Amino acid sequence: MVKKRKTSIDYMAIHHSDMPELPEVETFRRYIEQTSLERPIIRARVKNPIIIKGANERELIDAMEGGEFLSARRHGKQLFLELSGGRWLTWHFGMTGKPVCFDSMVEEPRHNRFLFTFEDGFLAFNDPRLFGRIGIIDSPEKFIRHKGLGPDALSMTEGQFIDIFGKSRGVAKNALMDQHKLAGVGNIYSDEILFQCHLAPHADIQSLEWRDLRHIYQTMSMVLSESIRAGAKFSRLPPSYLLHHRRKGATCPLCSRTLERRTIGGRTAYFCTDCQDSRGK
Repeated sequence: MVKKRKTSIDYMAIHHSDMPELPEVETFRRYIEQTSLERPIIRARVKNPIIIKGANERELIDAMEGGEFLSARRHGKQLFLELSGGRWLTWHFGMTGKPVCFDSMVEEPRHNRFLFTFEDGFLAFNDPRLFGRIGIIDSPEKFIRHKGLGPDALSMTEGQFIDIFGKSRGVAKNALMDQHKLAGVGNIYSDEILFQCHLAPHADIQSLEWRDLRHIYQTMSMVLSESIRAGAKFSRLPPSYLLHHRRKGATCPLCSRTLERRTIGGRTAYFCTDCQDSRGK
């Protein structure tokens, strides 16, 4: 019998007003690493076929049953679980998905879409809105190339960042959210990074000098790392963070001016017109 493992990660209160981004997925990765590795998978069950859209259910189940998860790896917002049979499980959390490990079926999450049964417990993919996906692949590297994902936002070097964004066009927020440029930053964290840089989301990326790009890179690394340390819980982040105020009618944590709300690249951006420089826009 495999000894049950409890996690020290309490992520049930992770903010879920938008799609999970790099800090949330990294928190999920650590959660699975603490709870679900090297536990024999007795059964894998698809509870809603939407969650494996594009994948072969029989192939998926055959690759998992009788095996184990050996390791958990993240690239941007995508999670990869290494299977003992040599293949990899892909796991994307959509907007509201999260992994939940539990001991008895009486604890099964209400919106469980995929169930892994271990010898002594369970792992569920709880996803109320059904935007998440699970699949099976041969290699994370091939998957990343096929999807055209850029370098992981927390793993890329400063030189890579400056080279990529120095050749970019358009506005700063869109550039940060472009998963082909860098993987992991979405709507919420792009706002926070730009707020901490005092740069408006609609600033022209071509108007920025290399020192500006260096500042964005350093701030991005700081914000993402800080959120991971906080377990992706906004309540644990510094009070100077925009994330505490990112709602209609809220005020800037630095100057108390009412925040501007604007649609940029099809997403809602929040920013302070006093504290953030619009540069060439």
